[in-house]
Amino acid sequence: MDTGVIISGHSSGLGLALVEHYLSAGCRILGLSRRQAALGPSEKLLQHSVDLSRAEALAALLSDGLLDDFSAGAREIILINNAAAVAPNAVAGMQSAGEISTAVSLNIAAPLLLTNHLIACKPKRSVLKIVHISSGAGRNAYPGWSVYGASKAALDHHARCIAAEQHAGVYIASIAPGVVDTPMQAEIRASHDGAFPMRQRFLDLKEQGGLSSPADTAARIAAMIASADFGKEVIDDVRRYAGHKGN
Repeated sequence: MDTGVIISGHSSGLGLALVEHYLSAGCRILGLSRRQAALGPSEKLLQHSVDLSRAEALAALLSDGLLDDFSAGAREIILINNAAAVAPNAVAGMQSAGEISTAVSLNIAAPLLLTNHLIACKPKRSVLKIVHISSGAGRNAYPGWSVYGASKAALDHHARCIAAEQHAGVYIASIAPGVVDTPMQAEIRASHDGAFPMRQRFLDLKEQGGLSSPADTAARIAAMIASADFGKEVIDDVRRYAGHKGN
């Protein structure tokens, strides 16, 4: 009996930092991403290449027994729904239809389907802890982030509903990580000023050292998950922990 951690979007940024944190803690990890993480071989890490924005690929993952087999016998199962697309970074009317579709599929459909499946296949005696990586963009209105913000708001409300259902042995929280120095931030800074009015804010945060490190943020999220109070604050934020940088 052990702890099994399932992390979507594990190949870079915060997801990779979470993998490294849980590997150092001796946990088994199942990473779900389009690409493999650039890590040395480890018997504790299983990497599965999958594009979670594609409905057919996600359906195959849910039906092939991988999640069930990984969870079987685990004392504690942790699902971290981290994979997300920030694009389109643009105001309505200037957004790519393809990017809207990808964001809705990856940011909303994939976490909801993974959560549903893990609740269904969880061994009765196991504890399942579910984390949606949310964002302040889902809790505040920002120009240019109607799609990204709406997707994160959806995760917040989904977490509220799962908590209200009171599944035995299931705990959930939607956690905003603050502004973390990841490839997603680089993508935001590369946006077009005319389409994304908030671009300068993120340029300033990078220039002024206002971004948190992925490793620090991963450690704080892991500490929240490990807390005996996990799930009591369904809509949560790493900035409850003193010393965290970010907006």
